[in-house]
Amino acid sequence: MQRTQNYISFSRWFTLLITTSVLFWPVLTIAATPVEIEQWLQTHNNYRTLHGVSTVTWSKAVAASAQDYADTCPSGHSGSGYGENLAWASYNMGVSSVVQMWYNEESDYDYDNPGFSSETGHFTQVVWKATTEIGCAFATGCDSNWPYMANAWVCQYNPPGNFIGQFAKNVFPPNSGNEDDSDEGATPVNSGTIVSILHLLLLK
Repeated sequence: MQRTQNYISFSRWFTLLITTSVLFWPVLTIAATPVEIEQWLQTHNNYRTLHGVSTVTWSKAVAASAQDYADTCPSGHSGSGYGENLAWASYNMGVSSVVQMWYNEESDYDYDNPGFSSETGHFTQVVWKATTEIGCAFATGCDSNWPYMANAWVCQYNPPGNFIGQFAKNVFPPNSGNEDDSDEGATPVNSGTIVSILHLLLLK
C-alpha cells in the first residue's frame, strides 16, 4: 500500500514537473557576437557583390530593434518600419545557412518581369540596392509545442526594400552591370509595415 502511494505521489510530481516545463519553456536570446556579426555581413555582402550592388554595414540601432523583436519569439513580421526577413527551424543551422536559404529564392525570380513575389521576397531584400545597413538577431527555446519554431532569426534592413515599382532599379541579375531603370509612383509592398511578406519555415 505504501509503495502504491509513493508511486502515485511520484507520478503526480513528475506530471507537475513536465507541465511546468511546458508552461515555462525557457527562451534564450543571444546578442550577435563579433564573429556572428562578421558572418551576417560577409554572407549578405557576398551575395550583394554577386548582383552588382554595394555592401551593407552593421547598424547597432537596427540590430537592437531586431533583437528586441527576436526576444518576443515572433510568429510574424514586426511592423518596425525596417525591411525584415525571418526564419525558424527546429535546430540552430547557423548564420550562413539562414542567409543562404533566403538567397536561394533567387532561382525563382523573374528578371524579365521584375516585381514582388511571395516566393522571392527574402532574396530581393537581401540584394536590394538601396539598402545600406542591416542588423540581425537570434533566439532559441521559443516554442515547446511547435518544435520547428524553437529557433528564430530576425534580420532587419535600412532603408527597407521590396517597394512596388522599384524592383528594376534595385534587383539585378548576378554578374551583370546595374541597369538603373527608373520607376515612377513606387509604393511599398505592405503599406503598413514595409517588410518582406513571406515567412520561411524550416523543418529539419
